[in-house]
Amino acid sequence: MQTSICTDVRSLEYFPVQLFAIIMGLSGFAIVFAKAYHILDFSYWFYAFILFIDTLLFLVIFTSYMLKIAIHPKAVKQEINHPIKSSFMASISVSFLLISIAYYDFAPTLSIILWFIAAPLQLFFTLLVIKYWIHNDLEVVHSNPAWFIPIVGNVLVPVVGVEAAPIYVSLFFFSLGMFFWIVLFTIMMNRIIFHNPLAKKLIPTFFIFIAPPAVGFISYLKITDGSIDMFSIFLYSIALFTLLLLLFMLRMYDVKMFFISWWAYTFPLAAITIATLLMHNIYHSTFTYLASLSLIAFLTIVVGYVALRTIQAFKAQKICISEE
Repeated sequence: MQTSICTDVRSLEYFPVQLFAIIMGLSGFAIVFAKAYHILDFSYWFYAFILFIDTLLFLVIFTSYMLKIAIHPKAVKQEINHPIKSSFMASISVSFLLISIAYYDFAPTLSIILWFIAAPLQLFFTLLVIKYWIHNDLEVVHSNPAWFIPIVGNVLVPVVGVEAAPIYVSLFFFSLGMFFWIVLFTIMMNRIIFHNPLAKKLIPTFFIFIAPPAVGFISYLKITDGSIDMFSIFLYSIALFTLLLLLFMLRMYDVKMFFISWWAYTFPLAAITIATLLMHNIYHSTFTYLASLSLIAFLTIVVGYVALRTIQAFKAQKICISEE
């Protein structure tokens, strides 16, 4: 059964953990322009402006959710024990990791402090979510691309982790993320091909498929000090093909009714854009240059449109969340 809930997020009891997807998208957007500043000589002020907005929203959303934990613990427990929402709990630690990465250019000391909060938190949520999967009677139809969120978070850890901690810490998280990416990808393909399709409002989460190989490529370059080899090309190629496949299926996306799941478009697009910028930084070819510019333009349009629809939803005092 496919259902949807529209709620007034001003009520802390109904404040959804899925709102951290906004921070994931905006942080990725800020990191794109930080890389574009270094690699393509883009203006620094746009990166700083996005980072400022991102930080304000992070503080608002994080504070609101902490108040929800304190005042409405039963509502939080329901999210933790939900087959879809449980994976979004890891969006809290992923948001910390992305804020940490976004601040690395602007304030490296703050970035590393945030990393030391984010990395243990990420491990905790990974353990929590996998424990939930093991101890509950889940069905194949409960699986969805949002399950990748706690996995992608592990692959993000090395981006700042190589500067903040011994290399084996980054290798631990990278290995964990890459292993479970393969496991979950197999489960998802089985569900998508042989079982009931996803609810239309969850279709945007298909873009999350881009994130594990794209972020894996970025992290692998950090771990190997920027060296390109067959494995790094493999990761980038899978991410690029996934993007092309999703664009090839554009007609399946429903843009009539806004759902918070639309933010699932943003962070994965940011990840493949950053990966492409790094490819250009290595090869300096016309193709990688044009691909970088095209992806930056596309990402900017998508983030701008999704942000506009989010503002309209907040003004209407309703944020719609899709469920199955």
